[in-house]
Amino acid sequence: MATRSAALRQNPKTRPQPATKPAPSARPDFGVLDRRQVVARARRRQARALIFLAGACLAIPLVFSAIGHALVASDQVRSDGLQGQIAGALQTQQDYQLQKAELLAPTRILSIAKTRLHMITPAAVVYLRPVNPGETVAQAHAHPAAGSSPLTDQVSTGSHKSATQGSTGSHSTP
Repeated sequence: MATRSAALRQNPKTRPQPATKPAPSARPDFGVLDRRQVVARARRRQARALIFLAGACLAIPLVFSAIGHALVASDQVRSDGLQGQIAGALQTQQDYQLQKAELLAPTRILSIAKTRLHMITPAAVVYLRPVNPGETVAQAHAHPAAGSSPLTDQVSTGSHKSATQGSTGSHSTP
């Protein structure tokens, strides 16, 4: 059984020869181009430029759109983080309000007053009536400049009783 490589070794003429390249000439072949070839090259260049411009016109808005979406997404992530912080702060505030309400409870205050401060509940409560202190110093000095004051009107008409006449008022001395 003869193999192919053995057959090639026996007959060197049947061995495939590598393709030979023509030797490059020292001078390039500048041929004369006719008008059709020049117009065809120009059209191909124009077609390539048109394809490039069309691709750029499609790619540039897509890039800007992707940048816009990335900005919106990053703002959304930041907003979600801030919402989480707000929710945590609100929960803390509610906890503090609950603690404040528990601390201000009247039963708690009474129990502290009785146990720690040793206070007792009074047997009776007496309420005092409020007292009208009269005019202030500023009002008293403002009336003489404006004319007669109600106090001087009472003195001149005799309706005001002095303490020496025996009147008993809230301001009398015992």
